[in-house]
Amino acid sequence: MTATGDFPAPGPQDREPPRDQPAAAPSAAGAMAYPQTPVFTWHKPGIVPLRPLQLGDILDGAVKAIRFNPKSMVGLSAIVLAVFLVPSAALGMAATHLVTTSLSSLGTGAEAFLGYPSLVLQSVFTAFATAILSGLLVYVVGEAVLGRKPDIGTTWRATRGRVRSLLALMFVSGLFSLLAMILLIGPGVLLLVNKDTGPGVILTLLGLLGFVVVAVAFSTKISLAAPAIVLEGHGVVAGLRRSFTLTKGAFWRVLGITLVAGVLAGIAGTLLGLPFSAVGTGIVLLSGQGSESGLMIQTFVAHLSALLTGAITTPFVAAVTGLLYIDRRMRLEALDVVLIRESQSNPAPPL
Repeated sequence: MTATGDFPAPGPQDREPPRDQPAAAPSAAGAMAYPQTPVFTWHKPGIVPLRPLQLGDILDGAVKAIRFNPKSMVGLSAIVLAVFLVPSAALGMAATHLVTTSLSSLGTGAEAFLGYPSLVLQSVFTAFATAILSGLLVYVVGEAVLGRKPDIGTTWRATRGRVRSLLALMFVSGLFSLLAMILLIGPGVLLLVNKDTGPGVILTLLGLLGFVVVAVAFSTKISLAAPAIVLEGHGVVAGLRRSFTLTKGAFWRVLGITLVAGVLAGIAGTLLGLPFSAVGTGIVLLSGQGSESGLMIQTFVAHLSALLTGAITTPFVAAVTGLLYIDRRMRLEALDVVLIRESQSNPAPPL
């Protein structure tokens, strides 16, 4: 990584060639004449040792990244999530009012659908915030690998030029998922609409299975595109190519580590959100399922829960993705050699 914070251009680096010749057996005279070689320790200027990483290194490094620079990791996440979720909460309350007014004449059967507009809005706005944070936080992680602690202002100045590419990456991913859903699930749904129940159910189930497989495979292959966009300065197309290159030959490893991180983040998010869920459920029970005021309070509580839990879980997942990217480049391009030289020639200031 250079002094400006960008990772060096991809390509093979000058890692020392392996020594294939076996070393001569040491003699007693030689051992007495020369001091013993000290045990080699990996260079570790920051949150992880500069060598190819294992699962434990990546998970431990993700936690250390948050603890090492909480102001930028958690603080930046809270700011970006607030920028998106505050308008989402306002629009959700307005949508709840409109839907409640419109469906009040339909009776109690429509009460189950009153919260859906707010939920959809929250999901969309959260997706935008997560897409941006997935790139911005990678910069903080990359600096933490070298023992540096950029503040929120420095992080924003270094990454704001990549926001449009990160949003474009999200749109490309969403468009691919939509097309896959239409092509794989659409035929079965058409059969069901035409009341061809038997074949429709079978084709729909097969389509759902195929869609899950395709979605998981595609999301894994493009999982390192955001780090490539931010740390290498690529556009969307070049970032996607880099991600496909870096995940080649390591699909199952990238998928497995990503799933582990997602499960851990999901468990943490569920535990952190339990008090908010209890409050929301209590409000609905006290005010009645179809109460407009109760639904509005529940919308506010749901957005507050998403903000507070996301400020903790999003940095962890982004840190895992960033460390996976760095690990793949160390394995394929000897990035660890470059980072060691960078840390020695331009060491981080003392904390």
